[in-house]
Amino acid sequence: MRVNRERLWLNLQEIGGIGRDPQGGISRFAWTPEYRLACQRLMNLAREADLSARMDCVGNIWIRLEGQQPELPAILTGSHFDTVPHGGRFDGLAGIMTALEALMVIKESDQVPVHPIELVAFINEEASQFLGGTFGSKAICGILPADYPLTCCNRHTGQPLREAMLEFDMGLDPDHIEKCVIDPGMYKCFIELHIEQGRYLLDRNYPLAIVNAIAGIQQMYVTLKGESCHAGGMAMKDRHDTLMAASHIACEVENLALHSGGQDTRATVGYIKSHPAEHNIVADRSVLPIDYREENDEIWQDYYEKLEQFIKDECQARGLEYSIQKTIELKPAHAAPEIMETMKIQAENLQIPYLEMVSYPCHDAVNMERIMPMGMIFVRSSNGGLSHCPQEYTTPEDLGDGADLLLSTLIELAK
Repeated sequence: MRVNRERLWLNLQEIGGIGRDPQGGISRFAWTPEYRLACQRLMNLAREADLSARMDCVGNIWIRLEGQQPELPAILTGSHFDTVPHGGRFDGLAGIMTALEALMVIKESDQVPVHPIELVAFINEEASQFLGGTFGSKAICGILPADYPLTCCNRHTGQPLREAMLEFDMGLDPDHIEKCVIDPGMYKCFIELHIEQGRYLLDRNYPLAIVNAIAGIQQMYVTLKGESCHAGGMAMKDRHDTLMAASHIACEVENLALHSGGQDTRATVGYIKSHPAEHNIVADRSVLPIDYREENDEIWQDYYEKLEQFIKDECQARGLEYSIQKTIELKPAHAAPEIMETMKIQAENLQIPYLEMVSYPCHDAVNMERIMPMGMIFVRSSNGGLSHCPQEYTTPEDLGDGADLLLSTLIELAK
C-alpha cells in the first residue's frame, strides 16, 4: 500500500501557506487567527475523508481512524502545527500531513486495522510567542502546572496565555488544562515523522533516517550582577566586571562541549547582553543565554554540573552575584528498539535506503517517550539542509518516501 503523493504534496502546500508573511516566510503562531484558519482546514480535510476530528482544551487537534477493536490501545502519530517566525512549510507540518495522508489511504482501502490509529497535531511546540516549547505534548503528558496559562505570558506583549486561549475562540478551557491529559494505557506507542533540519542525510545521499535517540536539551539564562566603574580610574584587581566573566563563561560553554566525552555534544551562547554597554564603563550587569544538547544521559547531566560549578567559581573570583533561570530542561529520549526494528523491516520491504541517526533538535517525541514507546522518522532536508527559514525545502520524492514508510509502519503496528 502506498500514499497518494500528489494529494499529499498539494495538501501540504495549501495548509503550509497559511500564515505567509511579508518577509517571504511562514509565521503561523499558536492561538492566532492564522493558526485557527489552519486548524479549521486540517479538521475539514479529515472530516471530508470520513475521519473524526476534534480539538482538546488547549488546542491540540486529534484525528482518529477507528480500528476493528476500538477498545485496544491506539497507535499515535503526529507532530507540531506551529512555525517559528519567518519559517518554512515543512517543519512540523510534514509529520502531520504525511500522517493524515496515511490515515486517508488506509480509510480508502477498506482494510480496517485491528488497533485504532490517531493523529495528533501539537500546538505551540516552537513557542514563538509563549516561551517554554513543546507545549501541546507537555499538556497531554501532564507535565504543565495547572496555573501555566496564568503565569506564561506573550514575550512581546505580556498578554497572559489564558487570554490568548480564550480569544482563540475554539472552545478552549485554560482554567482546566488537566482535562487534556491522556491515559498512556490508551495508546500503544507514538511515531513522529519530521524533516531532518540539517545536512547529515543530504551529505550522505540518503532520503530517510530512523532516529535512535533525541538529544536532551537545557536552555537557560545566566544573569551576572557586578559594579559599574570608570574604565580608567578603577584598577583591574578592584573590578567586579560582569562582561569579562560572561566571556569566560561563554568560552567554557564551548570547551565543555568539545571535551564532554560525548560523540557530538552541542553547546551555544547566542549573545552576551551587558549594561551599560559603554566603551569606557565596566559592565555591572550581563546576561547570556546558553543552549546545550547531548544524547547520553550521564554526560547530559554531568555537563550542567560542571558548567554550574564554573559559573560559581568565576563569580566568586570576581565578586559577582549570579542567577540561572532554566527555560527548557528535557532529558535525552531514546527510541524503542522494537519500533526501530519495525521501521527497518518496512524500509527494506519498500526498498527505501535509510540511516540511523541522533536528533539534536528537540521534538514533541521527547515528552511522549516519557509515557509510551516512541519512534521517529527523519526525512531529508534539501536546499543545503536549511530549516527555520523561508528556504526550508524537502522534495516531493523524499516526502513521499517518508510517508510510505510511515504508512507501512502504522499498518504493521496496528495489526
